[in-house]
Amino acid sequence: MLVEIQKTQFEDLLNKLSTNLSITRTQHEAAVQSYKAVGKYLSSESSPLADYEPYVKPQGSFIIGTTIQSIEEDGDIDLDVVCEFKRKKINWTQYHLKKAVGDHLKAHGTYANLLDKEGRRCWTLKYREEGLANQRYHMDILPAVVANGYSLLLESAFNNLTNENYQELQISITDKEKSNYFVSTFPEEWLQSNPYGYAKWFMKRALLVGNQFKNLYSLNESVKPTPDYQEERLPLQRVVQLLKRHRDVYFSKEQNDDIRKQKPISCIITTLAARAYRGESNLLDAMWGIINGMSDEIEFKYIPEYGKEVEWISNPVNIAENFADRWNDDNSYRRDNFYRWLEQLKIDLRDAENKTGLQNISESLSSSFGKRPVQDAFNQLGNEMRILTEENKNTISRSLGIIGMATKEVNDITKVKPHDFYGLD
Repeated sequence: MLVEIQKTQFEDLLNKLSTNLSITRTQHEAAVQSYKAVGKYLSSESSPLADYEPYVKPQGSFIIGTTIQSIEEDGDIDLDVVCEFKRKKINWTQYHLKKAVGDHLKAHGTYANLLDKEGRRCWTLKYREEGLANQRYHMDILPAVVANGYSLLLESAFNNLTNENYQELQISITDKEKSNYFVSTFPEEWLQSNPYGYAKWFMKRALLVGNQFKNLYSLNESVKPTPDYQEERLPLQRVVQLLKRHRDVYFSKEQNDDIRKQKPISCIITTLAARAYRGESNLLDAMWGIINGMSDEIEFKYIPEYGKEVEWISNPVNIAENFADRWNDDNSYRRDNFYRWLEQLKIDLRDAENKTGLQNISESLSSSFGKRPVQDAFNQLGNEMRILTEENKNTISRSLGIIGMATKEVNDITKVKPHDFYGLD
């Protein structure tokens, strides 16, 4: 059991770690410039799509503040965007809309070179292949048709998180695996998605922490044409980042390719974490509350197709959608992978908590979250301690292995004396 001062220092380390997992200002600005450029190209006067007023804006982890760095030094970051159309040709199906976007991207010299093969729902631009450190990401562009006045509706919805009318934010998207992909010309018959309703739901959960934190992160800011970089995070956002990072590191060690590729998907982790969150303001309390409560948020429903009850993780803005539907595929490792990972997360966090001495804590966290971001967090802590030492405010408890100012309730504290390094060559 951690004493209060140990808990404070451990929470500080987790906060620094989650900050280091976030995308940098440079990465944020490069991503914004890139999707704005795509939007400008698709909507330019010379574009065959101009009459339908395409508009590109981010969705997913980029707008809810849970994007994380890749575990690989040269890995890429996921950037999901929606290409919204206010209208389309009356006889266009999903196929025609998606093809029109793809064809115009292919007509651009740079985008043609970045374009990956067509996905189920999206077109993907692989910016990481340019080799620039601040542009190692891939942009998934999802074509969609939105209702008239959607931008004003979205702004109003994000300004009032208490309104739970999420359905009004639905959009009609393309999906080439749907039976009506080549047939239906009515967007209301297409697959309905609700990335912005989900973002609103998530932020409402995140703000359970209290109104005093409400200005730390803004949903409206995240979907502005040129959104500012938001460095601060709410506890729920930080926990989701830490959980996703632990998942990535844990499954990177898996030798079986099939098992590794079926690691828990981010929408399941994010949804269960948000449902298990109870408004804790302390990051460590929030993390333990969430990981101890995630499995309790999984429902069981009888599905005639399987002839049994199966795990059901409903989309909070579309309860008919089960995020865990593929857990029941033949030869699927997804279900076991989730529970195995969650149990290991508890073991790893407890192990790090129980260590004494910063070196031991660093080694434990590095094993679970990766050496680079953990090392950066401890370097930041070291710089803070150096400043305290220079100001003659730093103390150390050798029995607890903690340093810093907040050790007044600890008996065996010793002042850390400044070192002037006189006498050294």
